[in-house]
Amino acid sequence: MKYTASLDKTTKIITIAITLLFAGILVYELQTFTRGEQTGLIITSAILAITYGSAYVYRPTGYTITEHELIIHRPINTVRYAREALESAQVIVKKDLQFTIRTFGVGGLWGYYGYFYNSVYGKMIWFITRRDHLVLIKTANKRTILLSPDDIGSFTNELNSVAPVIN
Repeated sequence: MKYTASLDKTTKIITIAITLLFAGILVYELQTFTRGEQTGLIITSAILAITYGSAYVYRPTGYTITEHELIIHRPINTVRYAREALESAQVIVKKDLQFTIRTFGVGGLWGYYGYFYNSVYGKMIWFITRRDHLVLIKTANKRTILLSPDDIGSFTNELNSVAPVIN
């Protein structure tokens, strides 16, 4: 079954703010740079476009649970985990993620995804769009994955009902 992953209010605000900031920077540079200084404008535009575009295409858009795999949908590079590789799944709350450090990832623009570290859970891979519906999954190879389906109850029930049984 396919599960949606919508943005929470904070993520929407961060995404809108960063979008406006990037647009403001480009408008400012368009008005400030003279024709001879166009190199700076081109470089800045390229950096902002690559940053924004990368964040957009690697953002999680939803999840699918099948009999054989867990699929994390993104506009580019869908991520798949074999069901037999999943050892446990549990619902956690935002408070459990206090003092988490982003080691390489995105923290608010279109979601929260990439590599993070937490003193309780260790190294984690996040594919979340909101911080109030959190499912923590441990894999057989000791990876910790964090997801945020909109329908957290149905998601965890289905994840736990399809073989292999997840505790």
